[in-house]
Amino acid sequence: MAILIPGSDVTLAPAIRALVRPSGGSVRQAVNQLVASGFVAAQLDATLTGLRPRDLDDRARKDLHALLSRRGVQLAGFDMFVPRKHYIDAHHVDRAMSATLAGITLAADLGRVPVSVALPVERMPADALAALVESADGHGVTLAVHAEDQIEPLCRWLKEVDLPALGGAIDPAALMCLGKDPSRVVEQLGSHLAVARLNDVNVPSTSDEAPNLIAPRAVVGGGDLDLTAYRVALELGSTAEHSGARFGRAGPVVLDLLHLPEPTNAAQCARTAWDDAVKPS
Repeated sequence: MAILIPGSDVTLAPAIRALVRPSGGSVRQAVNQLVASGFVAAQLDATLTGLRPRDLDDRARKDLHALLSRRGVQLAGFDMFVPRKHYIDAHHVDRAMSATLAGITLAADLGRVPVSVALPVERMPADALAALVESADGHGVTLAVHAEDQIEPLCRWLKEVDLPALGGAIDPAALMCLGKDPSRVVEQLGSHLAVARLNDVNVPSTSDEAPNLIAPRAVVGGGDLDLTAYRVALELGSTAEHSGARFGRAGPVVLDLLHLPEPTNAAQCARTAWDDAVKPS
């Protein structure tokens, strides 16, 4: 069995979007569902109605914090997935930047948790990237950037900035659909990995096909992800200290349930598969 090291939290935090959107339920109902299923952490979505920064005044933010505290649920972070093309589209960029900056402020108010975003790193203007990092740094929040199709440029940017306010985020299913090994990418990002997601996918078997980012998603353990290798990579992922500031992934692993039928059951199956991944054979 792999040995946990300090800071290598592999608790699963289901992302509530899949629990709220299809059923039309509320955040409160989704949190109660997770608690009833035995989960102790959750990933919220700042693009959902009722959780958007503009929907939450100071009182509402305190109420949300109180709800999580009463139910004993750790807030792992916020998803703030604005379409990537909006960051480079003159008609949408101002709104995309404003939404992301507001998401950073919300994350600061709810405990300085990471904000997961998807950015077109190679194509975004340097001043826009710098503005996001400056805001995250000023609020004591980590901006966790998904750029699965741009890992090398992302790594260069992370190393250039070299601040706890900026980290990488990975989606195993997206990586596998691009022909990449999630465990290898964990090693590549090293101490700059801020957020790791857990999901699974059945990768198309025809090797000469174009990358298929919408390949059929699978319940964790039922697809092509090597769960043992991925979990061990996350447990042993490096951390570092820079000027007294800790780098590296510190929070739970975000369990992504999108595009899965019966997400509550899928979450329970994922937890079983995740725990079994490191049990002695």
